[in-house]
Amino acid sequence: MLLPVVWDYIVVGGGIAGSVVSSRLLEQDPSLKILLIEAGPDVSDRTDITYINSTNLLMGDFDYNYQTVPQANLRNRQIANPGGRALGGGSVINQGGWTRGSSLDYDHWAETVGDRRWSYAGQLPYFRKSEDYCDSKNPDQHGKGGPIHVDSVTCTGRHYPLRDKVFDSWHEAGVESIPELDGNAGKIIGIGELYENRRDGKRQIASSAYSLKGVTVLTDTVVGSITLAQRDDGCTQATGVRLANGTEYHAKRVVASAGAYRSPQLLLLSGIGPSETLAQHGIQQHVDLPDVGQHLADHMMLVNYWRLKDPSLGYALGSTNPLFQEPQFGLGNPNDWVTTTVVPRNEGARHDPGAPSSSVQGGDAQFGDMENFLAYAAPPSADPLVNMDGTHISTSLASLHPTSRGSVTISSSDPHAPPVIDPNYLSTEADRYVWRESVQRLVSFMVGNGTALGREVVESETPPSAFAARPLSPETSEDDAYLDARIAAGASSIYHPQGTCAMGKVVDSSLRVRGVRGLYVADASVFPVVIGAHLQAAAYALGEQGGGHHC
Repeated sequence: MLLPVVWDYIVVGGGIAGSVVSSRLLEQDPSLKILLIEAGPDVSDRTDITYINSTNLLMGDFDYNYQTVPQANLRNRQIANPGGRALGGGSVINQGGWTRGSSLDYDHWAETVGDRRWSYAGQLPYFRKSEDYCDSKNPDQHGKGGPIHVDSVTCTGRHYPLRDKVFDSWHEAGVESIPELDGNAGKIIGIGELYENRRDGKRQIASSAYSLKGVTVLTDTVVGSITLAQRDDGCTQATGVRLANGTEYHAKRVVASAGAYRSPQLLLLSGIGPSETLAQHGIQQHVDLPDVGQHLADHMMLVNYWRLKDPSLGYALGSTNPLFQEPQFGLGNPNDWVTTTVVPRNEGARHDPGAPSSSVQGGDAQFGDMENFLAYAAPPSADPLVNMDGTHISTSLASLHPTSRGSVTISSSDPHAPPVIDPNYLSTEADRYVWRESVQRLVSFMVGNGTALGREVVESETPPSAFAARPLSPETSEDDAYLDARIAAGASSIYHPQGTCAMGKVVDSSLRVRGVRGLYVADASVFPVVIGAHLQAAAYALGEQGGGHHC
């Protein structure tokens, strides 16, 4: 009789963190038997996703196409929340933004869990290990020769027509430059250059950038649950996984790297989580962990469109400006700057009973950070008022440190059923205040007389059809009710879910699931505080540290 193969590690989820963990574990010990299981296909040979503006991205072939439950503070709309369903996970469908966030976030993380390994200084070696930075700025902060190439606007030679005018306008608005324009060196408040993880303009898929040679990979395979057993000493032990089709694989250790939505779902389907949820769906409870699926945080985004005074000047894509036909402008998103500003506290926000104490990241300096991109063409819009014809530019405004918290749970015991996602956007007065203040500042920046953009470039905002009579202006920005309505009607997710298997609550500071031997979680679900950035850089660093030491 053949004995079943016992894997040293089974990694569930071949996204960014899962790919990095698998690669680095094997690099540390080539004798390990590692099985990586991914629900989606291997798309590394798909040339149609090579470039980040591909039509196969969000809501495309390799997206789970999640929808939230109706959001009470966003006019009961269901908000799209993509998730990468392919080997490489989010790196297959993301837009490529490379931002670490503030050092204060990571220092707060370390303080929250009582472990300096998760401070900014503790994680810096792993940020650097993942990177192949395009320039020589801050060499003590950035890596050379790592798997992920990071390019900037300057490195690719993209000098957009409004670059200098936008830069000067930020200074006129009182926003200072980040030293060396490098927002990936621990300080984020101010004007920084856009960085993206592209190589020659092309997408880098995590499972290709990190070698999986020697790792056994199963794609198009859904895991139904983690198998658990009671040890003689009374402890619960992870023994492997059971696929949705009933097949079982045995392992000494299991790592859940299925993301902030699927990892809590997997724990719940395995009997790890709040007793009432498990009982509701007839799932036997093995470990009572009430925080599984709780504390969901996500960054919200608002896109606005701005009509140019004189489109013939060729400021925007879609114009006749021959500059945009030069090849370097195909190497990145049409943005120059990532500008982050702080919304100061007010008394109403400070005493908001809906704002958890964990929302205060390093003091007032981190309250209400808002990130702004100005793009040289409006993103695709279904609204007939906005066309890609060189007449508009656009802005994307994103909240980096929301205080609202939501949840992820299950609707059934079927692993094929999508998780139930409730980000609970704008559920605190602090968040609503920050958004109103931020939109007011954006209006002043874009159409006010205090900046070159407002004086010389932008005619007016072009609102959605439903608000056609009232574009945002210095007058409407004083109308809180109107601002609330515009935000509620237009806000969306920027696809940065985190915190649903939070360190200190669900896993310990070595990524081990509390109450279960041999079970780990390694992905953005473990972030115990909100990371105010695009999450992929933090996910790569987490995978580097997890694969190198913890799992």
